[in-house]
Amino acid sequence: MKRYLALIAVSILLVVIPLFAPPSLPLDDLEEIEISEEFPVEIDCLEEFIQSYYELLESENYLKQFTFLNHEANRLHNPQPLLAAFFNKLMAVRNGANQPITIYQIGDSHIKPGYVSTTVRGSLLKFFQPDTPVSNALIQYHYTGINGASYTNLQSNATIFEKIETLQPDLLIISLGTNDAQGRYNAANFRKAMNGFMAKVFEKQPNPTVIFGLPADCAKNGTHNTNVEKVAAEIMAYASERGFAWWNLYEVMGGSRSIFKWKQKDLASRDLIHFSPQGYMLQGYLFYHAMIHGYKAQTENGG
Repeated sequence: MKRYLALIAVSILLVVIPLFAPPSLPLDDLEEIEISEEFPVEIDCLEEFIQSYYELLESENYLKQFTFLNHEANRLHNPQPLLAAFFNKLMAVRNGANQPITIYQIGDSHIKPGYVSTTVRGSLLKFFQPDTPVSNALIQYHYTGINGASYTNLQSNATIFEKIETLQPDLLIISLGTNDAQGRYNAANFRKAMNGFMAKVFEKQPNPTVIFGLPADCAKNGTHNTNVEKVAAEIMAYASERGFAWWNLYEVMGGSRSIFKWKQKDLASRDLIHFSPQGYMLQGYLFYHAMIHGYKAQTENGG
């Protein structure tokens, strides 16, 4: 009965929120949204919406309809030894330690609305600090999403690097690459851009714990964008060389041309680049499970 009521609640929210949500929530999947450095002002409304959809994601049959998802690939790559200290801090919080943890996610328009980050944050709190209000949570999750952001043009954005310096996050999640894959792609130029961006990160935090979020599959004007896979490969190569971790959204969502399948299930927008709120929340849900998989792998092996 509880699950049935949850399904009804989600159905109502999916219909009502796009029509009557406050102005800073997306009324249309292509609408511009103000840059958000923290959670939206209407955080309670957003979290209620996400919590209702999360219950649907947790149901036994809902995810089965998305047969294109690659659940076997849904893991963090190269997590050790980089993430060991971060996972140990999470374990300490779960065991009752009063130890704050700071996560900072940097991204483009995919991160800007808050659906991905808020879903990850809510999922982490549910597992590590159940029944704890967001305002009292030890896990603090900040994010900055900027339309058109790339490894090249963010180098001149002083705000994000100042925030890294101020927060000194226990985990830095970098979710970029979609805009780097637009137009003509040159691997050498992209690696130069990555090196320049990360050099500025190192200036503010010399030894960051980083997870790179690889860009999603996409299309432009109906034509599949093959540059995304090239960008993803270059990010993986950089992360592997530097000892950083990565999460391969491109592979997890189904690989080449999977964006069309996401659109068929109303998880992607009409432009085949962006996603619907449900699509972004599904991404957050999948990323959270990749993190928990890594966490459990370490803690079950004795930490």
